[in-house]
Amino acid sequence: MQTSKMIPDLSLVAIDSKVATSTTQDGSGDDYFMKLPQNNSQTPHMQPVGYFAIDENLRRALAREMHTTYSVDDSELPFQVHNYYSLSPLETVEAYTPGSVKQQAIKAQSISDGRHYTLNRIAGLQSGQKPELGVIDQWRQVQNPNVAHVYEAFITHAFGDNSLVVVHDYKPLAASLVSKIAENQVPASEGFLWSIVLQLTSALSAIHAAGLAVHMLDAATVLLSPTNRVYIGSGGLADVLSMHISPSIEVSQQSDLRSVGQILRVLLNRNPENVVAVQGQPPMVMPGLAYSAEFKELFRYLNHHVTPVITVEDILRLAGSRVLAELDAARRETDLLLDNLRLEMANGRLVRLLCKMNFITEREDSAGDSKWSETGDRYLVKLFRDYVFHMVDESGRPVANMAHVVGNLNKLDAGSPEKVMLMSRDEKSCLVVSYSEVKRCIEGAYQELVPPAQAWK
Repeated sequence: MQTSKMIPDLSLVAIDSKVATSTTQDGSGDDYFMKLPQNNSQTPHMQPVGYFAIDENLRRALAREMHTTYSVDDSELPFQVHNYYSLSPLETVEAYTPGSVKQQAIKAQSISDGRHYTLNRIAGLQSGQKPELGVIDQWRQVQNPNVAHVYEAFITHAFGDNSLVVVHDYKPLAASLVSKIAENQVPASEGFLWSIVLQLTSALSAIHAAGLAVHMLDAATVLLSPTNRVYIGSGGLADVLSMHISPSIEVSQQSDLRSVGQILRVLLNRNPENVVAVQGQPPMVMPGLAYSAEFKELFRYLNHHVTPVITVEDILRLAGSRVLAELDAARRETDLLLDNLRLEMANGRLVRLLCKMNFITEREDSAGDSKWSETGDRYLVKLFRDYVFHMVDESGRPVANMAHVVGNLNKLDAGSPEKVMLMSRDEKSCLVVSYSEVKRCIEGAYQELVPPAQAWK
């Protein structure tokens, strides 16, 4: 069994340690996943504290992706290959072209930019075999959300043999359809199958428009994410290996489109209701009674050579209103992400305020004056910090009210003219100031510490 461990990040990418040390897949053992406390005491015009935080389901999904991305599994892989280090095995699949090829997917981090990539390795190249590495330049131009982007290809002996490596985008938590089917993690609904067809059609349209073909498109080389996003993850492999035997690119592109039908057959074959037994003939896969007439027509079009040529336009015509459903789903996802991004942008401003306040409070100045933070405008900043974070109730017990903290920091960030009463810890002095005055004090004290050229706006 493989065990997960964390290693130092050589690219100086900062990672939330709570995310990196999550102990369970759903994050139930990690404080990072705890829901914000519900505050039922706020006045009617106040927003609950959860209003200011990222959607909980989205937070969990992103945290799982981060944990998966930055964890490294124990393996016998070398630590570094070419410009990539911290290699961790993902899965090994067998793809079929004119022949079969075993492809090992490996996650690795780049020395150059700190990002993670998938290294698709073909092991044991023959000494006389010369891969066509130059074709990767064409694949690098393909841009599509359903294609794992191709970056480079190289030959290496770091694995102890003569291996070809093609570098693709890393898609966290995505795995091949073959493994997803084996783990029973693939939906069986007709809507999901339409989505698979439309996403693959979009990817193939972009690839074919660039004058290329996948050549090895099947359930082993198609990746599926937990959100049912589909990616073609083997772009460029067949071209580099020169494994295609079609006399023309047009024939190869037709083979790609027919492969979409073969993938549908694999998905339908999981349900016995979609398998038709004919005496004296091998069992046939056909959509069962639960599927619509439009889907059955699409299946026949892709699998039964109804026409000599399959086109993207015909697939879209057969899909009809399902294309709009796919677009609507994408736009809803975009709206959700934008709404949460706006929240995080506002929270980022609050983090900057917190950093400036903590730069100022409880410190000496550059001349070593230990009372610097206790005098002038800096003292006002300290009192405001105590008002926001060190509140106590009538019995002297600490009050940790997130809504109070977020509300006051937002007013401070906006420079509100609203007044607030600040009291010293010994309760011997009391000041009534506006949020705008406190903000001016913070900015002034911060400027004393940091040269203008380095100031954080």
